[in-house]
Amino acid sequence: MTINDAIIKMRTLTELGVPFSFEFYSYNSTKGISYGLKKVDKALLRLGLRQDQSDKSEVLIAYTNYTSNTPKFFYLPLLMKLNGISITQ
Repeated sequence: MTINDAIIKMRTLTELGVPFSFEFYSYNSTKGISYGLKKVDKALLRLGLRQDQSDKSEVLIAYTNYTSNTPKFFYLPLLMKLNGISITQ
């Protein structure tokens, strides 16, 4: 699955109210560090940042951890799996 296919699938599942799982590598651009591979068991996308709010608005994807109801972000290029399916570049 490509990254574009994955984000389309995430959006479709979110519109249907169906949580999905995904894995990504964390990255904190402010500190320039990663906390390694992260797995989210259940998530739904949420509204992200507008272009006038961040120059990273196209790659910084907003989601809600469905289990903890916590709002979070991940970098789209660091997405590794969606529902167990590996992402290809």
